[in-house]
Amino acid sequence: MSKVRIGVIGCGGRARSHMDALRRHEDAEIVAVADVLEPAARAAGERLGVPFYTDHRELLRRDDLDAAVLSVPVFAHGQVDLDVIGRGLPFLVEKPVARQMATARQIAAALRGAGLWAAVGYQLRYEPGVRQAKAFLQGRTVSVVEGHYWCATSHVGAWHNDWERSGGQLVEQATHTVDLMRHLVGDITEVYSRQASRIVKGITSPDSYTVSVRFADGALGALTTSWAHDAGDWSHANILHVVLDGCLLRVDGRGAHVLPEGKAALPEVPVVGIYDAFVDGVRSGKPSQVLGTYDDAVATLAVSLAANESARTGRPVVVADAVGA
Repeated sequence: MSKVRIGVIGCGGRARSHMDALRRHEDAEIVAVADVLEPAARAAGERLGVPFYTDHRELLRRDDLDAAVLSVPVFAHGQVDLDVIGRGLPFLVEKPVARQMATARQIAAALRGAGLWAAVGYQLRYEPGVRQAKAFLQGRTVSVVEGHYWCATSHVGAWHNDWERSGGQLVEQATHTVDLMRHLVGDITEVYSRQASRIVKGITSPDSYTVSVRFADGALGALTTSWAHDAGDWSHANILHVVLDGCLLRVDGRGAHVLPEGKAALPEVPVVGIYDAFVDGVRSGKPSQVLGTYDDAVATLAVSLAANESARTGRPVVVADAVGA
């Protein structure tokens, strides 16, 4: 395989980042794109100089595909994923992997049945600081974890803030923070959530969330998210504090830091980016460098959906009970 030949399904804003990264990758080549919206498909195809389609099934009929990238809204997952699996292609898929747990499980089962794999766009797992934090935490006892994701919402009427289509901020956006907590500290077994509509008008999702969590090893955690913050300030998105014995580990957009300074040193770790890991996995047939697997993503989705269920019932929810063991 000289270059990994990729078809991109979904040509929205997030897809542009994927396309730009892959077009610069020396071992990858985008050969076609598709989107249900013809203007988006046409614009992407013309920008990349490749054929475009408004039906992903037409793209999948091509005989020059080695892999696919799926960058579609959360509510659109299901048949498109199954069609890619039916075509026998590994794929990189945007998070979250589904709006409903049943859909995610169906896709996961289809992947296993076909002997295929998928990488999920939890790109924070590949960041150097997160890799250092992961290595630093090995063998250490965590007391408590605090995470937050505070930003502004999309414009009123966008699918992101429509409850039925997105599942709200915990499912669609702060899923990155939930996944970061799981990746660094371990599986989350129980959640208790409160959600409220306090400030943002004209949307069908809450704008304020609190979630108390219990990890499998007994550590405790808390997550707060909000869509009421300044639209121009993203410095409070995906922030994590991990309290340990005598020190604090902070993970943010600048990397990982141990406080107080000089208390402990973060280890040096090898770094492989998400696109390198994906392309290498396709070329070798062994996705050994992929850090965010489809099963990982299903487990992260389960936490967000369990939190939504807790807010609905007003009671703590065991994650396995809420989504099925």
